[in-house]
Amino acid sequence: MNKLVTSVMIAAAIFFLGMAVLRIVFFDYQNFPGSGFSVEELSSWKSRTIDPTMYLTLLYFIYRYFIGKNPTSTIWPVYVVTICFSFTQFVALFTFDKVNLFMLVNLLITVAAVFIFRIAHNRRKKEVSTF
Repeated sequence: MNKLVTSVMIAAAIFFLGMAVLRIVFFDYQNFPGSGFSVEELSSWKSRTIDPTMYLTLLYFIYRYFIGKNPTSTIWPVYVVTICFSFTQFVALFTFDKVNLFMLVNLLITVAAVFIFRIAHNRRKKEVSTF
């Protein structure tokens, strides 16, 4: 299980690094390879999933600030972002005009990542709380 968690974390880090570089350096390139979306459809999908994910995550951490709780491990923020992203993708399935295989596969990958990140969080939380 440790190798699975480690490999998923490395794959996620590489993916996020690649997406960040693409969005910073090649901003004019708007389409996601293999999505089957036009530029307008992909822009709409991103507006319905990525933007609300950021806002829900920020709202959650503001709430945690006001109740006086800190994240319990370093993976906790990644876990929360992934949960919010899964939620917004699920909602997009019912509110988006064109549902395709890309959206379903992306949702399944994100849900699988939620479970892996939860395992990583539990493992890291045990490491932190032992001292």
